[in-house]
Amino acid sequence: MKKVLLTLCALVAVSGADQLVKLNIDGMMCPACVKNVKGSLNEVNGVKEASVYLKEGRAEVKASDGTKPEAMCDAVKKAGYGCKVAK
Repeated sequence: MKKVLLTLCALVAVSGADQLVKLNIDGMMCPACVKNVKGSLNEVNGVKEASVYLKEGRAEVKASDGTKPEAMCDAVKKAGYGCKVAK
C-alpha cells in the first residue's frame, strides 16, 4: 500500500512540473502592446501565467513542462511583434 501511495505522489509531482520561459519581445511601444502580447501568450495551450515587461522588452511565461517556447514566440509574432527565446 505504501508503494502505491508513494508512486502516485511521485506521478503527481512529475505531471505538475512547470517551466519558466523567458522571451525577448521587440516592437512594444505602449501598455496596449503589453496587453496584446500577454493575451497572445495566455492563449497558447499549456501557458499558465505570462508577465510582460514593456521597458525591458521581455516576457516571463510559466507553462506546463513540455510546452514549446517556439509556440509562445509564434503567438507573439502572429500578434505583430518580434520574439526570440532568451538564452
